[in-house]
Amino acid sequence: MFPGIRRSLRFCLLLRVAAFLMPMYSVALLCAQGVPTVQQNEFRSQWVGEQVDQIPLGGTITPLNGLGALVGSLQTPDEVQREVDASLAGVQAKSPFSFKPALGLGWQISNQGEQTTSGSGTNTATSYGTANSPFIAPSMAILYDRDHGPWAVSAGYSIGYKYFSNQNYVANGTGSERNPLSQTALFKAALEMSRYIISFLVTASSGTGYDTTSASFNKQTSVAANGEAKYLLSEYSAIDAKAGYSLVNSSGSIATPNNYTSTLFSSLASVYDLSDKTHLSAIFGAGQTAQSLQGGTQAVGNSSLPNNETASRNYAQVLGKVKYDFSSKVAFDASLGARYVTASNITNAIDTGLKPAWALGLSYSPTAKTSIAFSAGEQGSDIVPEINLLLNWQPRQKTQLSIGVSQSESFANSLSAQYLITRGILGTINQQLFSSVSCVLTGGYTAQQYTQLSGNSSSSTSNSSQLPSNYYVGTFSVIWKIRDWVNLANTLYYNTGQATRNANNTTTTTPQAYYTISLNFAL
Repeated sequence: MFPGIRRSLRFCLLLRVAAFLMPMYSVALLCAQGVPTVQQNEFRSQWVGEQVDQIPLGGTITPLNGLGALVGSLQTPDEVQREVDASLAGVQAKSPFSFKPALGLGWQISNQGEQTTSGSGTNTATSYGTANSPFIAPSMAILYDRDHGPWAVSAGYSIGYKYFSNQNYVANGTGSERNPLSQTALFKAALEMSRYIISFLVTASSGTGYDTTSASFNKQTSVAANGEAKYLLSEYSAIDAKAGYSLVNSSGSIATPNNYTSTLFSSLASVYDLSDKTHLSAIFGAGQTAQSLQGGTQAVGNSSLPNNETASRNYAQVLGKVKYDFSSKVAFDASLGARYVTASNITNAIDTGLKPAWALGLSYSPTAKTSIAFSAGEQGSDIVPEINLLLNWQPRQKTQLSIGVSQSESFANSLSAQYLITRGILGTINQQLFSSVSCVLTGGYTAQQYTQLSGNSSSSTSNSSQLPSNYYVGTFSVIWKIRDWVNLANTLYYNTGQATRNANNTTTTTPQAYYTISLNFAL
């Protein structure tokens, strides 16, 4: 068979596989990757350098930092993706590697730059004052992208360090959290054959920041691995298998001395192509969410745990799904079924047993400049529906708007046998003012609620009212691109509350604001 004909047939078969297996592709990506959140924006606000665990995936706004996502005019995630792909493609003929060092030199002033502690024991009180510090922020990213026969492999690693020379400057935490070191990594591989596709995605990150879910500065290390295999059985049917695992460790503070939360899932689906527009699926799945808290964990306003504690919620479920393609721009899917939820190491566990399972998804791209992705569902170990909405809009060439709305849940990383439910919105507007000057405005709001998973009302950690119930963030930046390899960035950042400890073991939240100016160099 001639190579060109073989490639054409292979391409047609891959399209057929994609037609069967697209029912939840955009929604699954949205759920797995999530939408921009206030918690993520706040935690990574001091990180520097490219964050390769997010940029290559698209659809996630990289939190603004001293260097920006890329040196030069700020861009939407899609533009960042295209630039990364273009840069990789440009060096592919010579080498699959791309090396991108960068350096930021700047100064920061904050109304919480200086910390004073008085009293002792339960009468200890903490107050803040205005202070400033110069800083240096080196960073580096290494990217790899190459096709190896039927395999396509991409990888990336980045590391950044922001050092404040004033040893008393504590706007970004104290002790080991004061000068944040951040690292991110990514590995993607895909094998495309005539009848099947196999893909893997592994991401990892580690860094320090302010964690709104525990009202403390801490260090977080996370790893996520996902795999998928699609096989074409016939012209009209296929099977799809998926599995994934994620682990997050929080440490470095009294509220999170060494805590782990994890998720595990697997599913097997049979897919039938009823027509060019209608696709039916039967999905069988199982999984777990788990928590491991080190003894001594103490959320604000609660007594510490006397011993290490572990807990998990386990499930098995079956779903029937239908997906309908209204057009090349609009797709809708709906799933309905049942799940059985059990719990381990949760006293008198509630919200378990046989429960309904459902999901809805909608993707809409009316123009090349506008895209909307929506998903909602209550499956697996959920106790409330998961909701994700992501909007990207570019009304003009120089104006981009991104909005993310979400409701999510997971084990609280500082309280035993409780779920943390977060609801929030985060939006970003990028505007190019002149040929070399751009600005970005980011604003967000989140509310969080703790739900007890145990019927034991006497639990010593059931009271979490002193943790922040809501949180606002706002950022305004102006970037002047002096040359292709240097820019000047001015950033004003504001959030509505970081916990301040008062006498008698009570807390209040004090708004924080800081201004940063930095000169950034990058190759």
